[in-house]
Amino acid sequence: MGEASCPKATIVVPVYNSARSIQRCLDSLLAQSERSIQVVCVNDGSTDDSLNVLRRIAQADDRVLVIDQENAGVSCARNAGIDAAVGGTVFFVDADDYIDAQTVERVLHAMESADAEAAVFGGVCEPADAAPKRVQQLMSPKAGTFGARDPQLLFHSNAQPYACRAAFSRELLNREGIRFAPGLALGEDVVFQFAAYALARRTVVMPDKFYHYVMESESATHEFNSAEARAKKLDAHMKMLEEVLEDWAAYGLLDLCPGELITWFLDLIVFDLARLDADDFHRVAARVNMDLTTFLGTEWADMPAKGAVRRVAHKLVAATSGVSMADATLFYLSTRGLKACLERFL
Repeated sequence: MGEASCPKATIVVPVYNSARSIQRCLDSLLAQSERSIQVVCVNDGSTDDSLNVLRRIAQADDRVLVIDQENAGVSCARNAGIDAAVGGTVFFVDADDYIDAQTVERVLHAMESADAEAAVFGGVCEPADAAPKRVQQLMSPKAGTFGARDPQLLFHSNAQPYACRAAFSRELLNREGIRFAPGLALGEDVVFQFAAYALARRTVVMPDKFYHYVMESESATHEFNSAEARAKKLDAHMKMLEEVLEDWAAYGLLDLCPGELITWFLDLIVFDLARLDADDFHRVAARVNMDLTTFLGTEWADMPAKGAVRRVAHKLVAATSGVSMADATLFYLSTRGLKACLERFL
């Protein structure tokens, strides 16, 4: 690999039908001020010219490794990249997106200075007017340094979702066996981050907006948020919760902050719950109650700190009446505040 034979970082890029955007993406990676990098591009069964573009770029720069596999989804592609990584720190960049030239250098410096096993940084959405205010907020993390098992990092620092604006020690990922969950239509980043952030000995959060998140309607990376029906989205959120609960059970984390975990999850689905008819509500409520009872116990609905959250939780346990729009609004007001509530409805 020449200059990158013992690279400081590996950047994993899952590629699926991204022939039009992958050149820009890789140009930004290969122009990094930190030259000691490995770029692992995993072609996930693309049917366009992506593989040929990747091979041409790899021939010109021996820091690029191309893996070609049958289509298995973004999680499997990222996992293949992690398994092939030789850099000390692992980054993720989606093929539609790109990063600033000093991203790797500055993130590695911050991690070394803080003796951190993980780092989070910010990003911008392009075009800016295509991103909801909530997405812009989530891409704007709050500076800080956190130890292992810190709920503040998990739930209150805008450190998740979007694994592409984070970096992780390869030793951490291999020591704890942290990989992306295959088969999830939504939330594979969150499941990964909830394990990695909780288990990293220290995580540094940087407010710098290094990542450029390109929101295109044709993008396989971003299309779910605008294209899927409510029922399918609820099912995807449930599968994500189940993966998080199973991971936390395996890692011995279920007693870390169950009330905040429940609040976070219900915040994702509360407005969708309020729009369900009676039959669909009963079905979803039964599944939520079964999952949370199995992992957290029969008193899970009393664990959240806020009354508006407990009210929704108890309605899910009872499953006799649905969650009303008033319930959802009070929930949102109590968890996010008046400004966020007004922004949602105005």
